[in-house]
Amino acid sequence: MDSVNYEPGHIAAFRTICVEGDPRRRGESYGRAAAPEIKESIHRYTRVFRHMVGWDWQQVRKFALRYDRPIGDFSPAIGEEIAGIAAGAGVELSDILALNARSEIMFAAAPARARSMPAECTSFALMPERTGQGIVTGQNWDWLTHARRTTVVLDVRRTDAPNFVTVVEAGQLAKVGLNSAGVALCTNTLIGDVRTDGAGVPYHILLRSVLDAGSGAESAERIATADRAMSANYLISDGTGFCQNLETPASDGAPERITPRDGVLTHTNHFLSAGLTTTDDYARRKPHTLDRHRNIELRLRDPRVRTIHEVKEALSDHHDWPGSICQHPDPSIAIEERTCTIAGFIIEPDRGVIQYGAGNPCSTHWRQRTVSGA
Repeated sequence: MDSVNYEPGHIAAFRTICVEGDPRRRGESYGRAAAPEIKESIHRYTRVFRHMVGWDWQQVRKFALRYDRPIGDFSPAIGEEIAGIAAGAGVELSDILALNARSEIMFAAAPARARSMPAECTSFALMPERTGQGIVTGQNWDWLTHARRTTVVLDVRRTDAPNFVTVVEAGQLAKVGLNSAGVALCTNTLIGDVRTDGAGVPYHILLRSVLDAGSGAESAERIATADRAMSANYLISDGTGFCQNLETPASDGAPERITPRDGVLTHTNHFLSAGLTTTDDYARRKPHTLDRHRNIELRLRDPRVRTIHEVKEALSDHHDWPGSICQHPDPSIAIEERTCTIAGFIIEPDRGVIQYGAGNPCSTHWRQRTVSGA
Protein backbone atom coordinates (compact mmCIF):
# COMPACT_ATOMS: atom_id res chain seq x y z
CA MET A 1 0.00 0.00 0.00
CA ASP A 2 1.30 3.46 -0.89
CA SER A 3 2.26 5.59 2.11
CA VAL A 4 1.60 8.92 0.39
CA ASN A 5 -1.34 10.76 1.95
CA TYR A 6 -3.77 12.30 -0.54
CA GLU A 7 -6.33 13.54 1.96
CA PRO A 8 -8.81 16.28 1.02
CA GLY A 9 -8.03 19.93 1.51
CA HIS A 10 -5.70 22.42 -0.10
CA ILE A 11 -2.96 21.09 -2.36
CA ALA A 12 -0.03 22.87 -3.92
CA ALA A 13 -0.74 24.82 -7.09
CA PHE A 14 0.05 23.08 -10.34
CA ARG A 15 3.33 24.15 -11.90
CA THR A 16 2.99 26.28 -15.06
CA ILE A 17 5.12 25.43 -18.10
CA CYS A 18 5.31 27.83 -21.05
CA VAL A 19 6.56 26.60 -24.43
CA GLU A 20 6.84 28.06 -27.91
CA GLY A 21 8.30 27.40 -31.34
CA ASP A 22 7.73 24.65 -33.89
CA PRO A 23 6.28 21.27 -32.83
CA ARG A 24 9.62 19.58 -32.16
CA ARG A 25 10.94 22.52 -30.17
CA ARG A 26 7.72 22.81 -28.17
CA GLY A 27 7.83 19.13 -27.37
CA GLU A 28 11.45 19.17 -26.27
CA SER A 29 10.88 22.24 -24.08
CA TYR A 30 7.80 20.65 -22.52
CA GLY A 31 9.62 17.35 -21.91
CA ARG A 32 12.62 19.01 -20.27
CA ALA A 33 10.52 21.24 -18.03
CA ALA A 34 8.08 18.50 -17.00
CA ALA A 35 10.60 15.64 -16.76
CA PRO A 36 10.12 15.08 -12.99
CA GLU A 37 6.33 14.89 -13.33
CA ILE A 38 6.56 12.72 -16.47
CA LYS A 39 8.83 10.20 -14.75
CA GLU A 40 6.60 10.21 -11.67
CA SER A 41 3.58 9.56 -13.90
CA ILE A 42 5.31 6.63 -15.61
CA HIS A 43 6.17 5.21 -12.17
CA ARG A 44 2.59 5.57 -10.95
CA TYR A 45 0.99 4.12 -14.07
CA THR A 46 3.41 1.18 -13.91
CA ARG A 47 1.79 0.31 -10.59
CA VAL A 48 -1.73 1.08 -11.79
CA PHE A 49 -1.54 -1.19 -14.85
CA ARG A 50 0.06 -4.01 -12.89
CA HIS A 51 -2.72 -3.77 -10.30
CA MET A 52 -5.69 -3.23 -12.63
CA VAL A 53 -4.96 -5.41 -15.66
CA GLY A 54 -1.87 -7.42 -14.72
CA TRP A 55 0.36 -5.83 -17.36
CA ASP A 56 3.94 -4.74 -16.68
CA TRP A 57 5.16 -1.48 -18.18
CA GLN A 58 6.92 -3.26 -21.04
CA GLN A 59 3.57 -4.70 -22.14
CA VAL A 60 1.97 -1.26 -21.84
CA ARG A 61 4.72 0.35 -23.93
CA LYS A 62 4.55 -2.36 -26.56
CA PHE A 63 0.81 -1.91 -26.99
CA ALA A 64 1.16 1.89 -27.02
CA LEU A 65 3.47 1.72 -30.04
CA ARG A 66 0.47 0.57 -32.09
CA TYR A 67 -0.85 4.15 -31.90
CA ASP A 68 2.29 5.74 -33.35
CA ARG A 69 1.18 5.45 -36.97
CA PRO A 70 -2.50 6.47 -36.42
CA ILE A 71 -1.30 9.57 -34.56
CA GLY A 72 1.24 10.47 -37.26
CA ASP A 73 -1.33 9.96 -40.01
CA PHE A 74 -3.88 12.09 -38.16
CA SER A 75 -1.41 14.92 -37.42
CA PRO A 76 2.29 14.76 -38.37
CA ALA A 77 2.87 17.85 -36.20
CA ILE A 78 1.45 16.13 -33.12
CA GLY A 79 3.59 13.07 -33.86
CA GLU A 80 6.67 15.29 -34.01
CA GLU A 81 5.71 16.99 -30.77
CA ILE A 82 5.33 13.65 -28.98
CA ALA A 83 8.81 12.62 -30.16
CA GLY A 84 10.11 15.94 -28.83
CA ILE A 85 8.51 15.39 -25.42
CA ALA A 86 10.21 12.00 -25.13
CA ALA A 87 13.59 13.41 -26.14
CA GLY A 88 13.27 16.37 -23.79
CA ALA A 89 12.25 14.24 -20.81
CA GLY A 90 14.90 11.58 -21.49
CA VAL A 91 12.38 8.75 -21.84
CA GLU A 92 11.35 6.44 -24.66
CA LEU A 93 8.85 7.42 -27.35
CA SER A 94 6.72 4.47 -26.21
CA ASP A 95 6.55 5.97 -22.69
CA ILE A 96 4.95 9.19 -23.98
CA LEU A 97 2.67 7.25 -26.33
CA ALA A 98 1.57 5.16 -23.32
CA LEU A 99 0.75 8.26 -21.27
CA ASN A 100 -1.31 9.67 -24.13
CA ALA A 101 -3.04 6.33 -24.77
CA ARG A 102 -3.46 5.34 -21.12
CA SER A 103 -7.26 5.40 -21.43
CA GLU A 104 -7.29 3.13 -24.49
CA ILE A 105 -4.92 0.68 -22.83
CA MET A 106 -6.81 0.71 -19.53
CA PHE A 107 -10.33 0.52 -20.95
CA ALA A 108 -9.90 -1.19 -24.33
CA ALA A 109 -6.70 -3.22 -24.52
CA ALA A 110 -7.60 -5.48 -21.61
CA PRO A 111 -11.15 -4.55 -20.54
CA ALA A 112 -12.09 -8.00 -19.32
CA ARG A 113 -9.07 -8.06 -17.02
CA ALA A 114 -9.60 -4.64 -15.48
CA ARG A 115 -10.25 -4.94 -11.75
CA SER A 116 -11.82 -1.53 -11.41
CA MET A 117 -12.64 1.67 -13.25
CA PRO A 118 -11.54 5.07 -11.97
CA ALA A 119 -14.38 7.51 -11.33
CA GLU A 120 -14.33 10.48 -13.66
CA CYS A 121 -15.77 13.86 -14.56
CA THR A 122 -18.79 16.18 -14.36
CA SER A 123 -19.05 18.85 -17.07
CA PHE A 124 -21.48 21.62 -17.99
CA ALA A 125 -22.22 24.67 -20.13
CA LEU A 126 -24.44 27.65 -19.33
CA MET A 127 -25.58 29.80 -22.23
CA PRO A 128 -25.84 33.63 -22.20
CA GLU A 129 -29.57 33.55 -21.37
CA ARG A 130 -28.64 31.86 -18.09
CA THR A 131 -25.54 33.88 -17.20
CA GLY A 132 -26.57 37.34 -18.41
CA GLN A 133 -23.22 37.55 -20.22
CA GLY A 134 -21.31 35.05 -22.36
CA ILE A 135 -21.15 31.26 -22.28
CA VAL A 136 -19.73 29.79 -19.08
CA THR A 137 -18.49 26.22 -19.33
CA GLY A 138 -16.46 24.01 -17.05
CA GLN A 139 -16.14 20.81 -15.12
CA ASN A 140 -14.65 18.83 -12.29
CA TRP A 141 -11.89 16.51 -13.51
CA ASP A 142 -11.85 13.36 -11.39
CA TRP A 143 -9.10 10.79 -11.79
CA LEU A 144 -6.57 8.67 -9.92
CA THR A 145 -5.15 10.51 -6.92
CA HIS A 146 -1.56 10.41 -8.15
CA ALA A 147 -2.50 12.95 -10.85
CA ARG A 148 -2.51 15.63 -8.16
CA ARG A 149 1.27 15.21 -8.15
CA THR A 150 1.79 14.94 -11.89
CA THR A 151 -0.52 17.60 -13.36
CA VAL A 152 0.86 20.79 -14.90
CA VAL A 153 -0.57 23.92 -16.51
CA LEU A 154 0.72 23.99 -20.10
CA ASP A 155 0.76 27.41 -21.78
CA VAL A 156 1.57 27.05 -25.48
CA ARG A 157 2.54 29.96 -27.79
CA ARG A 158 2.85 29.20 -31.49
CA THR A 159 2.50 30.56 -35.03
CA ASP A 160 1.16 27.42 -36.76
CA ALA A 161 -2.14 27.26 -34.82
CA PRO A 162 -3.90 29.13 -31.98
CA ASN A 163 -2.16 29.55 -28.66
CA PHE A 164 -3.73 27.56 -25.85
CA VAL A 165 -3.73 26.77 -22.14
CA THR A 166 -4.52 23.28 -20.88
CA VAL A 167 -4.32 21.64 -17.46
CA VAL A 168 -3.01 18.15 -18.07
CA GLU A 169 -1.08 15.18 -16.72
CA ALA A 170 2.55 15.82 -17.62
CA GLY A 171 3.53 14.26 -20.93
CA GLN A 172 0.01 14.30 -22.35
CA LEU A 173 -0.94 16.65 -25.17
CA ALA A 174 -4.14 18.15 -23.72
CA LYS A 175 -7.07 17.84 -21.35
CA VAL A 176 -9.46 20.64 -20.37
CA GLY A 177 -8.43 23.89 -22.02
CA LEU A 178 -9.01 27.10 -23.97
CA ASN A 179 -7.31 28.49 -27.05
CA SER A 180 -6.77 32.01 -28.39
CA ALA A 181 -9.51 31.52 -31.00
CA GLY A 182 -11.95 31.23 -28.10
CA VAL A 183 -12.45 27.46 -28.38
CA ALA A 184 -13.18 25.95 -24.96
CA LEU A 185 -12.93 22.22 -24.26
CA CYS A 186 -14.40 20.08 -21.49
CA THR A 187 -14.64 16.31 -21.59
CA ASN A 188 -15.89 13.04 -20.10
CA THR A 189 -14.72 9.50 -20.70
CA LEU A 190 -17.38 7.11 -22.00
CA ILE A 191 -16.81 3.35 -22.02
CA GLY A 192 -18.98 1.68 -24.61
CA ASP A 193 -18.16 -0.94 -27.24
CA VAL A 194 -14.37 -1.28 -27.18
CA ARG A 195 -11.67 -1.74 -29.80
CA THR A 196 -8.80 -4.08 -28.96
CA ASP A 197 -6.95 -3.71 -32.26
CA GLY A 198 -4.83 -0.69 -31.35
CA ALA A 199 -6.34 1.20 -34.28
CA GLY A 200 -7.76 4.69 -34.31
CA VAL A 201 -6.63 8.00 -32.86
CA PRO A 202 -6.31 8.06 -29.04
CA TYR A 203 -8.68 10.17 -26.96
CA HIS A 204 -6.07 12.59 -25.60
CA ILE A 205 -4.76 13.27 -29.12
CA LEU A 206 -8.30 14.16 -30.21
CA LEU A 207 -8.61 16.45 -27.19
CA ARG A 208 -5.53 18.27 -28.41
CA SER A 209 -6.98 18.56 -31.92
CA VAL A 210 -9.88 20.58 -30.49
CA LEU A 211 -7.42 23.16 -29.15
CA ASP A 212 -5.67 23.27 -32.53
CA ALA A 213 -8.84 24.46 -34.28
CA GLY A 214 -9.85 27.99 -35.18
CA SER A 215 -13.51 27.68 -34.15
CA GLY A 216 -15.87 25.47 -32.22
CA ALA A 217 -17.52 24.28 -35.42
CA GLU A 218 -14.16 23.33 -36.94
CA SER A 219 -13.09 21.41 -33.84
CA ALA A 220 -16.40 19.56 -33.68
CA GLU A 221 -15.95 18.42 -37.29
CA ARG A 222 -12.46 17.15 -36.48
CA ILE A 223 -13.89 14.97 -33.74
CA ALA A 224 -16.89 13.88 -35.81
CA THR A 225 -14.83 12.74 -38.80
CA ALA A 226 -11.90 11.11 -36.95
CA ASP A 227 -11.34 7.37 -36.67
CA ARG A 228 -11.52 7.25 -32.87
CA ALA A 229 -9.72 4.65 -30.77
CA MET A 230 -12.30 4.80 -27.96
CA SER A 231 -15.63 6.35 -27.10
CA ALA A 232 -15.64 9.71 -25.33
CA ASN A 233 -17.62 12.87 -24.76
CA TYR A 234 -16.43 16.28 -26.00
CA LEU A 235 -18.14 19.48 -24.81
CA ILE A 236 -17.01 22.23 -27.18
CA SER A 237 -17.93 25.91 -27.14
CA ASP A 238 -16.49 29.16 -28.41
CA GLY A 239 -16.80 32.90 -28.05
CA THR A 240 -19.31 33.20 -30.90
CA GLY A 241 -21.98 31.29 -28.97
CA PHE A 242 -21.28 27.88 -30.50
CA CYS A 243 -21.93 25.05 -28.03
CA GLN A 244 -22.12 21.34 -28.85
CA ASN A 245 -21.64 18.19 -26.85
CA LEU A 246 -20.44 15.27 -28.97
CA GLU A 247 -20.97 11.73 -27.69
CA THR A 248 -18.73 9.57 -29.87
CA PRO A 249 -18.47 5.82 -30.44
CA ALA A 250 -15.14 4.03 -30.73
CA SER A 251 -15.04 4.17 -34.53
CA ASP A 252 -15.42 6.63 -37.38
CA GLY A 253 -19.21 6.46 -36.98
CA ALA A 254 -21.21 9.65 -36.60
CA PRO A 255 -21.42 11.08 -33.09
CA GLU A 256 -24.56 12.24 -31.35
CA ARG A 257 -24.57 16.03 -31.08
CA ILE A 258 -26.33 17.38 -28.00
CA THR A 259 -27.10 21.08 -27.64
CA PRO A 260 -28.16 23.05 -24.55
CA ARG A 261 -31.75 22.77 -23.36
CA ASP A 262 -33.19 25.95 -21.82
CA GLY A 263 -29.66 27.36 -21.72
CA VAL A 264 -28.11 24.44 -19.80
CA LEU A 265 -26.05 21.43 -20.87
CA THR A 266 -24.63 18.85 -18.44
CA HIS A 267 -22.78 15.57 -18.80
CA THR A 268 -21.05 12.92 -16.70
CA ASN A 269 -19.68 9.49 -17.72
CA HIS A 270 -22.64 7.64 -19.21
CA PHE A 271 -24.21 7.89 -22.64
CA LEU A 272 -27.25 10.15 -22.85
CA SER A 273 -28.00 9.04 -26.42
CA ALA A 274 -29.45 5.66 -27.38
CA GLY A 275 -27.96 3.60 -30.18
CA LEU A 276 -24.27 4.61 -29.98
CA THR A 277 -23.19 1.54 -28.02
CA THR A 278 -24.48 -1.86 -26.98
CA THR A 279 -22.84 -1.56 -23.55
CA ASP A 280 -22.32 1.38 -21.18
CA ASP A 281 -19.72 0.29 -18.67
CA TYR A 282 -19.73 3.42 -16.53
CA ALA A 283 -23.47 3.24 -16.00
CA ARG A 284 -23.15 -0.47 -15.21
CA ARG A 285 -20.00 -0.49 -13.05
CA LYS A 286 -19.93 3.07 -11.64
CA PRO A 287 -23.61 4.04 -11.32
CA HIS A 288 -22.76 7.19 -9.35
CA THR A 289 -22.33 8.78 -12.80
CA LEU A 290 -26.16 8.83 -12.79
CA ASP A 291 -26.20 10.46 -9.34
CA ARG A 292 -23.68 13.13 -10.37
CA HIS A 293 -25.65 13.92 -13.50
CA ARG A 294 -28.86 14.28 -11.53
CA ASN A 295 -27.15 16.51 -8.96
CA ILE A 296 -25.43 18.83 -11.43
CA GLU A 297 -28.73 19.13 -13.31
CA LEU A 298 -30.55 20.09 -10.09
CA ARG A 299 -27.90 22.64 -9.19
CA LEU A 300 -27.47 24.34 -12.56
CA ARG A 301 -31.12 24.34 -13.66
CA ASP A 302 -32.00 26.35 -10.58
CA PRO A 303 -32.81 29.78 -12.11
CA ARG A 304 -31.05 31.47 -9.19
CA VAL A 305 -27.68 30.02 -10.31
CA ARG A 306 -26.21 32.67 -12.58
CA THR A 307 -22.84 33.85 -11.23
CA ILE A 308 -19.39 32.28 -11.35
CA HIS A 309 -19.44 32.01 -7.57
CA GLU A 310 -22.68 30.01 -7.68
CA VAL A 311 -21.27 27.74 -10.37
CA LYS A 312 -18.23 27.05 -8.17
CA GLU A 313 -20.61 26.15 -5.35
CA ALA A 314 -22.32 23.65 -7.68
CA LEU A 315 -18.94 22.05 -8.40
CA SER A 316 -18.46 21.76 -4.61
CA ASP A 317 -21.59 19.61 -4.18
CA HIS A 318 -21.15 16.61 -1.84
CA HIS A 319 -24.52 14.91 -2.29
CA ASP A 320 -24.25 11.12 -2.68
CA TRP A 321 -20.72 11.03 -1.28
CA PRO A 322 -18.35 9.27 -1.96
CA GLY A 323 -19.50 9.40 -5.59
CA SER A 324 -20.27 13.11 -5.40
CA ILE A 325 -19.58 15.93 -7.86
CA CYS A 326 -16.80 17.13 -5.57
CA GLN A 327 -15.02 13.85 -4.96
CA HIS A 328 -12.64 13.30 -2.05
CA PRO A 329 -10.21 10.39 -1.76
CA ASP A 330 -11.67 7.32 -0.07
CA PRO A 331 -8.88 5.76 2.05
CA SER A 332 -10.68 2.40 2.09
CA ILE A 333 -9.90 1.95 -1.63
CA ALA A 334 -6.51 0.66 -2.81
CA ILE A 335 -4.25 3.55 -3.83
CA GLU A 336 -3.99 2.22 -7.41
CA GLU A 337 -7.78 2.56 -7.74
CA ARG A 338 -8.40 5.57 -5.50
CA THR A 339 -9.86 8.61 -7.21
CA CYS A 340 -10.63 12.22 -6.33
CA THR A 341 -11.26 15.57 -7.96
CA ILE A 342 -7.93 16.60 -9.44
CA ALA A 343 -9.11 20.09 -10.42
CA GLY A 344 -12.17 22.24 -11.07
CA PHE A 345 -12.52 24.49 -14.13
CA ILE A 346 -14.55 27.51 -15.17
CA ILE A 347 -14.05 28.82 -18.73
CA GLU A 348 -15.39 32.02 -20.30
CA PRO A 349 -14.47 31.65 -23.98
CA ASP A 350 -15.65 35.08 -25.08
CA ARG A 351 -13.30 36.68 -22.51
CA GLY A 352 -10.40 34.29 -23.20
CA VAL A 353 -10.26 33.38 -19.52
CA ILE A 354 -9.86 30.00 -17.85
CA GLN A 355 -10.05 29.55 -14.08
CA TYR A 356 -8.78 26.40 -12.43
CA GLY A 357 -8.62 25.22 -8.85
CA ALA A 358 -6.15 22.49 -7.88
CA GLY A 359 -7.83 19.80 -5.81
CA ASN A 360 -11.35 19.86 -4.44
CA PRO A 361 -13.48 22.89 -5.46
CA CYS A 362 -14.91 23.07 -1.94
CA SER A 363 -11.52 24.09 -0.54
CA THR A 364 -9.33 25.17 -3.44
CA HIS A 365 -7.80 28.55 -4.22
CA TRP A 366 -8.99 29.38 -7.75
CA ARG A 367 -6.46 30.80 -10.18
CA GLN A 368 -7.14 32.62 -13.43
CA ARG A 369 -5.23 32.65 -16.69
CA THR A 370 -5.91 34.68 -19.83
CA VAL A 371 -4.94 32.92 -23.03
CA SER A 372 -2.29 34.87 -24.92
CA GLY A 373 -3.65 36.33 -28.14
CA ALA A 374 -7.29 35.86 -27.18
